[in-house]
Amino acid sequence: GGMELPYPFGFSSGCTIRLGCHVGADGVGAAWLGGARELGLLVRNVTSRALILDLPADCSRRFNESVEALFSDSYAPASRNALVATSCSAAAGAPQTSNCSGPPYRYMDMPSSHCTANESIRCILPPPRPHSNLTSGHHFLNKSEVLRSNCTVLVSAVSYSDAGGPSLLLGALELDWWVPGPCRCDARANCTQLPATRTRPEAFQCECPEGLQGDGFVDGTGCWEVSKSKCDRSNYLRDCGKIVLVGLIMAGNLLMHLIS
Repeated sequence: GGMELPYPFGFSSGCTIRLGCHVGADGVGAAWLGGARELGLLVRNVTSRALILDLPADCSRRFNESVEALFSDSYAPASRNALVATSCSAAAGAPQTSNCSGPPYRYMDMPSSHCTANESIRCILPPPRPHSNLTSGHHFLNKSEVLRSNCTVLVSAVSYSDAGGPSLLLGALELDWWVPGPCRCDARANCTQLPATRTRPEAFQCECPEGLQGDGFVDGTGCWEVSKSKCDRSNYLRDCGKIVLVGLIMAGNLLMHLIS
């Protein structure tokens, strides 16, 4: 289908983060997460920090299987997400569930959602952060706690985004991703080391600083300088001097004509 993915994503078994791929009859490819395409965990976008999924409302999406697919050694749902579920009977120690602030018809009016009018839609909320950690570190949903919600259906998700201003993205789920192991970043890249936890080995993220392009990984494209256009603003007087000179001569002639 002509789809291209940045390192460490790919469609083959040797890739660090493997995605599935389906090419439709129209020749357009779609990438998906998890071992079963019917779960509908479709990839919307991949950024240097996040894997963003489309989760269209679906009251037939199996909860436990979907949650298992959302967690791996290389990615997990960030705590800026809330899961939208139904048929829940939360067990002790389960994360907080509540009636969703959005009206249920947002999830039940879609003909393809398989939802009915009497669905009890619940939102599985992220755990509150300690006050001292509000702006530091990486925070994720906890898989074992989410599974203790004892829901049978993952209907959709809601993701909070502060890119371009605070907003709520309905039907979207944002997974933070990383590469397991010690830092293997380009010498010019910034490396963020993620310490090992009970559920994840030591890992890292790479990012090229401003002014450089690339993914920052030694095993990827690394970092390289952005080539400047010949008439780039910073080179304007040096490389485009003839244009500036002509403009100054024309302006000078016009000024002399007006004075005379």
